[in-house]
Amino acid sequence: MGLVAATERYSDRWARASATEDLGGLLADYDRDEAVSALDRAMEVYDSLGAAWDSARVRSRLRRLGIRRRHWHHVPRPATGWGSLTGTEEKVARLVAHGLTNRQVAAELFVSPHTVGFHLRQIYRKLAIQSRVDLARIAP
Repeated sequence: MGLVAATERYSDRWARASATEDLGGLLADYDRDEAVSALDRAMEVYDSLGAAWDSARVRSRLRRLGIRRRHWHHVPRPATGWGSLTGTEEKVARLVAHGLTNRQVAAELFVSPHTVGFHLRQIYRKLAIQSRVDLARIAP
């Protein structure tokens, strides 16, 4: 197909992915399997470039075709220590170490105080500490 060859002419990877996404959109009404294939190729390139918004848009197009694609990637982490904390746990730890209460942290992160408490329990377990004072003491 000439359109497929045209999408491969772009030397810029993002432009190629964008053209391939457009191709997938054009094919959606005529050849579902080819459309899914083109959209998958576009999403793979977007993911490799860290283009999260573009990947999300392609996933939405795939959902309209009845295809669901996972959008998370498992990142192996150590079981304990600062490296074991998730991004949200790091934010909670940083804010608590600076003296904020659970309610203040909750307001800052747009979550409930109960959720902050849950994250704190996970932080304490992973860092092998028992209090906010310990957290403030060892915070980087």
